[in-house]
Amino acid sequence: MKTNFLFPNALKKPSLLVLVLSFLGLVFVLNFNDDEAVQWQANIFALMNDEGFKGPFYFRWIQNNILDELVMLLFIASGLVFAFSKEKTEDEMVAKIRLESLVWATYLNYGILAFCILFIYGLPFVNVMLYNMFTLLIFFIIRFHWMLHKSTKFAENEE
Repeated sequence: MKTNFLFPNALKKPSLLVLVLSFLGLVFVLNFNDDEAVQWQANIFALMNDEGFKGPFYFRWIQNNILDELVMLLFIASGLVFAFSKEKTEDEMVAKIRLESLVWATYLNYGILAFCILFIYGLPFVNVMLYNMFTLLIFFIIRFHWMLHKSTKFAENEE
């Protein structure tokens, strides 16, 4: 089966290492980097109090730590490479599992988002949207590899 849109299998292990390291960095940056969070929340409150509408809020130079942006980009890039790298044996069954996992992860992601839209308000919802950027990729990776593991285990038991 020809799959031009998948990354080579050789990138799977290095991208997994970078994914795990960037996930740990992401947890640290989003939860324990207080200086950045305080400044970011102050900017949001200024925007919500109409102070941000007096001038161009989004298009002005600010000074901040670039670590959070770099960690997020590294997580997304390594997650995409890991999730969409070819398997050692890429056949129709793997393609079917990949497609079903992507659909399942999309449904789950937007189901959780709909729940959060209904029950979470204010500034905590901004945090929900921040985490929501990564959950689709995480759900897909978990589901795809779980189903792949189950199918190989089932194939081994049949033999």
